[in-house]
Amino acid sequence: MAAGITGLGVIAGLTLRTADHPGMLPPGTPDPELDLGLRLVCAAAVLITATLAYLTFARRQDEPLAMACLPGLVVTGVVLRHLVVTLPGVTRLQPAARVVPGAGAWVLLVSGIAMTATGLAAAFAVRRAA
Repeated sequence: MAAGITGLGVIAGLTLRTADHPGMLPPGTPDPELDLGLRLVCAAAVLITATLAYLTFARRQDEPLAMACLPGLVVTGVVLRHLVVTLPGVTRLQPAARVVPGAGAWVLLVSGIAMTATGLAAAFAVRRAA
């Protein structure tokens, strides 16, 4: 259930804006939005997590869901890279643009952290059961 909710959060985050820049950026400035390649990586992580959740229910074991922490770390890493590296770089080029993280970036970050926590909780449950 938690894996499904976090997967929906990632999908929602991918459809929302990941950068808010009310000012006009100068020509040649890279678009501060999360690029298509990184969005596809996050979408692939959701697909992997959905597959692991399905295997968890099909096998009635928590081991596959424990691996959901890895795609969660990927999503979290992608978004943190986007927040820490991309956005401050754009504001240094054009401070008047006032580029700030959009709602999609925050939804993706929370979903990635929740996906990681879900996987880790399942891993600890498996370890306690063994």
